[in-house]
Amino acid sequence: MAKLITVGNQKGGVGKTTLACHLAFAAHEAGRSVLLVDFDTQGNASQFLSQNMKITKNAGGSELLFGGEELIFGQTPHSNIKLLHGHKRLQALDVRNNEVLEMAIAKRREMRKLPFDYVIFDTPANLGPRLASPLFWSDIAILAIKPSLSSMVGLEDMFETIGNAKKRNPILDIRFVINMMNRSSGTQKKECEALHQKFGKNIIGEFSLRQHVADALDNFKPVWNYTKDAKLKREWKEFTARALAVSE
Repeated sequence: MAKLITVGNQKGGVGKTTLACHLAFAAHEAGRSVLLVDFDTQGNASQFLSQNMKITKNAGGSELLFGGEELIFGQTPHSNIKLLHGHKRLQALDVRNNEVLEMAIAKRREMRKLPFDYVIFDTPANLGPRLASPLFWSDIAILAIKPSLSSMVGLEDMFETIGNAKKRNPILDIRFVINMMNRSSGTQKKECEALHQKFGKNIIGEFSLRQHVADALDNFKPVWNYTKDAKLKREWKEFTARALAVSE
């Protein structure tokens, strides 16, 4: 049975796609089969994993999960990673909010039978059905949090969405990643301390803002296969190992 992981937060610019791609890379390198479902209209995860910057113009994509058509998984240069890509037309799902949510609830068992070891959902920066639906299906939700006041305030709405999902999916487990932290900022250090006090051991990763990580994805690689920084490699490998193990 597939293990399903949602990477989410209603806030944009907190590194959800970076986390989702690195989880896919790590599972692939461990010899596991992976489906990356890209629910973001920008489709960046699809571009990084497929190495095709025009993939968002292709027909089909992640909306096929809500249709009656046969699922056709997109190929990548990585033998164990397949895609249901993102694109701008996914916004049509938001207009059909209640209908899509009811379909998602009905598809939970079907989703968990997808022929992969891991299914990873990269979600958009909103609280609509493209975020709520994978929460109905997943074993674990990994919330990417930037240690700033606006990100902390936005968590309240995110927790409400998660609470509603857990009524239908009580096994849903929540983990947190503190991302894009500016370690020279006293304010962000205080916010980070507050997060550790609140969530404790449920925080499974903590990363500062590092250009090497963005550069790695721009070169279609995980950061541990790109940088020479041993500490950075170790931090990202340890995070992905923890995240993939939680969902097992």
